[in-house]
Amino acid sequence: MLSLKKSAIFMFLMLFILAGLLAGCGAKDQEQIKGQELVIGVGRDFYDGPDSSNFLHGSTGVWESLTYLNENLEPVPQLAEKLVSDDTDKVWTVYLRQGVKFHDGTPLNAEAVVKSVMRLKEQVKFDEYGTFTNLNNVEAVGEREVKFTFSKPEPAFPAKVAYHGCPIFSPQSFDAEGKITFPYGTGPFKFAEYKNGEALVVTRNDDYWSDKAQLEKVTFKVIPDPSTRLAALQTGEIQAVADVGGILPEQAPAITGDAELVLLSRPVTTTHYLLFNNKKPPFDDRRLRQAVSLSLDRPQLVKEVLNGYGEPADTIFTSLARAWVVKGLWTTDKNKARDLAAQVKTGTPRKVVFVVNSALANRWPYKPIAEILQSDLKGLDFEVELKMLEMGAWKEAVKKGEYDLTLTPYTLMTGDPDFFFGSWIHSQGQMNVQRGIGYSNPEADRLVEAAAAERDPAERRQYYRDLQQLVAQDVPLCPVYHDVCLYATGKKVHDLKLDPFFKPGLDKAWIEK
Repeated sequence: MLSLKKSAIFMFLMLFILAGLLAGCGAKDQEQIKGQELVIGVGRDFYDGPDSSNFLHGSTGVWESLTYLNENLEPVPQLAEKLVSDDTDKVWTVYLRQGVKFHDGTPLNAEAVVKSVMRLKEQVKFDEYGTFTNLNNVEAVGEREVKFTFSKPEPAFPAKVAYHGCPIFSPQSFDAEGKITFPYGTGPFKFAEYKNGEALVVTRNDDYWSDKAQLEKVTFKVIPDPSTRLAALQTGEIQAVADVGGILPEQAPAITGDAELVLLSRPVTTTHYLLFNNKKPPFDDRRLRQAVSLSLDRPQLVKEVLNGYGEPADTIFTSLARAWVVKGLWTTDKNKARDLAAQVKTGTPRKVVFVVNSALANRWPYKPIAEILQSDLKGLDFEVELKMLEMGAWKEAVKKGEYDLTLTPYTLMTGDPDFFFGSWIHSQGQMNVQRGIGYSNPEADRLVEAAAAERDPAERRQYYRDLQQLVAQDVPLCPVYHDVCLYATGKKVHDLKLDPFFKPGLDKAWIEK
């Protein structure tokens, strides 16, 4: 009997101690979650405003889409549970995830998705990616089923409705004209505050449908100047710089030499291009466009200007799109470049204007790249004038064709080739027009249109192989390098990782106390 009593007392003590340990762990976990506030420095403003498709950049974690792209740039369900097509790829049915609520407390349902989509369809300026250009009808066929009917096959529909291609908001978010009055999304964070040109604040969504974030509050502080961004990180004014172009390559040694900071990097889906004005001399002549591209020593440029933080572009768009790219089409051959330039005879050096966007030059080393090209092109009998322009003036100048050369980034946001070719290479493509390239080739148009609608995967890949060959021959633009994004955190910030679309994992990040 005494033995039984001792055993009972021992078991009671053990349970008491275990309960205390578990309570301590719970308190520790709660302490870790409590007071988690992160300040991130960015070189651009993440506030896009009421006249945009999304109001806030996707990096804020406020809104979500039907799908998202994984590390292999393949679409995976996000707000959708599954997407099913008919045997023509003209009709897609989307089945929505259960138990999701918008930040205003209303449920995610088929009617809400229809209203978000119709906002994009009816106000073309909001459908910036042309996701619903060929949409005939969208309707709710059940509480969680949405039926999309297109005029043409849409084999890439699951990729097109990823991320910025189809932001979903509560119907209470926008007015009758489609302008967003308040961004009630479904994401792990909620919009809280915006100070014009200074900072944007989001707070944790405690009713998020997936795992709740540990960070309670995130502030995106706008710091356009790269030196000021770095200084703010070094002094602790901010705890991270986490966006594409946030850390310049020449700043890497200062970060790696600071014991309080951590330098991180990852390849992203952004490519940097040299654009030609195809509509006027001298670059209305294909031979001169070819000559400039062949004169580009991309590996040397990445080594010298980017300190190795980049990928020399021998593919037309990001090599992360492994299923689509053709390698080795973009090479360096300075002798051939000189031969081609010599075929276009001139009595005097060809005078060209190279415009550089100063805002982009604060995020990437565009000025030194332009200066290298300015020097190299002397050997091809070009006299290059460099002009630095503010963002607004640059956009206006290139749209009007008031330039000969310029540099620009472009991100393959859907992971699908049509996102590049339909925008830049088709004669009516959005970027072709907006950037004043003026490229027009009936064969290119035919291939772009056929490829976008082709349902057979093998045939579609062949179309895009043919298009890549054609663009490498015509050179309406040329890739310079694929971005390897540098970002940095204080050493107490953990698990703040960027994905291929440079979206920070705010839902996973935490701060060591």
